[in-house]
Amino acid sequence: MHRRISNAFVAMQAKYRRRTPPLAANAGDYRHFDSVSDGSSLAPEPERGLGHLLEQSLIGLFLLRHDGSVVYANDKMAGLLGYDSAAQLSGMSVTALVAPEDLVLLLAQQRIRLDGSVASVRYSCRFLHKDGSRRWVEVHGSVSQYQGRPVLLEMVLDVGQRLESERQSRLADRVFESTSEGILITDAAFCIVAVNPAFTLITGYEAGVAMGKPSRMMTGASAQAEINRGMLEKLASAGHWQGEMKDRRKDGSWYPAWLSISAIRDPQGVISNYVGVFTDNTLRKEAERKLAFLADHDSLTGLLNRNGLMRIFSQRIDQARAAQKSLVLYFIDLDRFKTVNDTLGHHAGDQLLVAAAQRLRAELAEDDVLARFGGDEFVVLLGAGEKPPAVMAQDLINSMLRPFMINGHEMFITASVGSATFPEHGPDAVTILKNADIAMYHAKDRGKNTFRLFNQEMSHHALEKMLLENSLRHAVERDEFVLYFQPQVATSDGSLRGVEALLRWQHPTRGLVAPGMFIPLAEQTGLIVPLGAWVLRQACLQGRAWLDQGYQFGRVAVNLSPRQFAADDLLAVIDAALVQSGLPSSMLELEITESAIMHNPQDAVVLLERMRELGVAVSVDDFGTGYSSLASLKQYPLDTLKIDRSFVRGIPHDADDVAITEAIIAIAHKLRLQVVAEGVENEDQRDFLRAAGCDLTQGYLHAQPLPVAELERLWLAQAVR
Repeated sequence: MHRRISNAFVAMQAKYRRRTPPLAANAGDYRHFDSVSDGSSLAPEPERGLGHLLEQSLIGLFLLRHDGSVVYANDKMAGLLGYDSAAQLSGMSVTALVAPEDLVLLLAQQRIRLDGSVASVRYSCRFLHKDGSRRWVEVHGSVSQYQGRPVLLEMVLDVGQRLESERQSRLADRVFESTSEGILITDAAFCIVAVNPAFTLITGYEAGVAMGKPSRMMTGASAQAEINRGMLEKLASAGHWQGEMKDRRKDGSWYPAWLSISAIRDPQGVISNYVGVFTDNTLRKEAERKLAFLADHDSLTGLLNRNGLMRIFSQRIDQARAAQKSLVLYFIDLDRFKTVNDTLGHHAGDQLLVAAAQRLRAELAEDDVLARFGGDEFVVLLGAGEKPPAVMAQDLINSMLRPFMINGHEMFITASVGSATFPEHGPDAVTILKNADIAMYHAKDRGKNTFRLFNQEMSHHALEKMLLENSLRHAVERDEFVLYFQPQVATSDGSLRGVEALLRWQHPTRGLVAPGMFIPLAEQTGLIVPLGAWVLRQACLQGRAWLDQGYQFGRVAVNLSPRQFAADDLLAVIDAALVQSGLPSSMLELEITESAIMHNPQDAVVLLERMRELGVAVSVDDFGTGYSSLASLKQYPLDTLKIDRSFVRGIPHDADDVAITEAIIAIAHKLRLQVVAEGVENEDQRDFLRAAGCDLTQGYLHAQPLPVAELERLWLAQAVR
């Protein structure tokens, strides 16, 4: 029996080339095999060397009775399965040690030995670790006799790492074969030793042709000598290099390749191989060129866009200043273009813009600049002196007079042109462009289809109104409006209870336009109705966004203008804003001026009731400035009353303002209305309003109207904390 164990062990050690340390001359006695259940030993104590060899072995070993129970196991076997000692395995059934999915295999291997079919077997299976995990092992088994009965000798080698290495190797092979990046491996002299299919797909060279050839990417032609020298130096020092270079395909065509190379070193630290991974960068370079073009050019007409114009205009100004020369800029707007869009659609409008751009280009020299500034506006920039500005402008106007044929329709449009010169009308591109724009709107005010040269004598006040009105009509579509928000603060504890949405206009040339300059104009022209709908929609969307971010802000208040309040579709606009945004209706408050309500009191009551049915809160803004009485409040379905800033300004020192404010607060509370005081600018005003019972205050004492990011940082985020 011991001879069989010794022979089997020596055979496995030889197979896996394991070396066992020499036995010490004074090694301790070999301990007996674990006793069987009847107290008898498996065999007499073997020689000391063999026992020590088995216990110190790197190979697991165990013996099984014919019923599959463990007679003996060495410590390596116990450790392999996560047990503290071999004694814990003694008496266990082998069926408890093998994975259920491999049990049939193991029993079959035992059966063919016990019935004498074979003397030895070799198979792989999964054993169960003590923690429940599985361990892949290779088993070399034989059969022997003990007390007249056969026993199974199983020698076990942990092959988990080997199998994992094989799996990783197969995975690496699949990656190498299937990746879309080209891969080439060279020796230390840059001769190719392996390539993947993507290499062939990109370069056109089959693997058989490339093998053994020097890699042109790494060695390079003379044109790439400098980059290759830098690459080799980096590989030698850092072991890695990446960058872009030109490579040539088999058909002779050149393409940009993005290449990443790593140096592989042998155990002695000497570079033995290089691995290069590369991609065909053609599509990326094309995309970069297109993006670069679109950054400075209009996608519809192919002309310079605003960004490209401003860049080139600034360069031309620098050149003109150095040469002490002049420049002339013409700002062109197509008259009645909106009619084409409204009647024939935007596709026809786009075709008209392209045709108009072609006609303008035909009037210019090759080095003159033509740009589409936006919408139906074009800009021409050229050097002064060739033609007087008025003559050139008239040529541009005349080019539009001939009819355009679009989709079988004959169209007639005209052009209004404004002009400004450098350096007479400004020192920089922004100023010149602004002044030419002013002159163009002045031309429109004179009846369109004409030209005006900018001059300082133009009426600034009349021009201001004209410019604002015309710009206002395009501001929404150009995304020039933005909402600011002003906090409404509880007098009781200083907490945020609401925010009022306030409209601001970020004009492209004038900067931030004050509301007092454009809101009255929007009211006069009727633009306040679509503009108000935009404000309502954006405020609801912002409120929903805050809710989604976990911010608590009470209500968002939105002002309704008198013209909005009188519009037939007001309820539909409100409902659509709530539905599209997902903002709960209870979190929207609509502010209506006192004068808007009193314009038609009977209709106002009905409309306010229907607004309340939508679930929104209603407040009266600027109360006390109109001709209503406090008593008239009882007939209106309201939630909040806002005290006008004109009364707040004088408190607590003006006796009349104090008396009026106290009366408004008292009666509003009797009518179960919440009171908000606006225009609070100092602590004395706040303290008086708190003592008088005012619910909320709003004004510069707390914060001026803030952009969204500032309100979130200073108020909403603080409330979350």
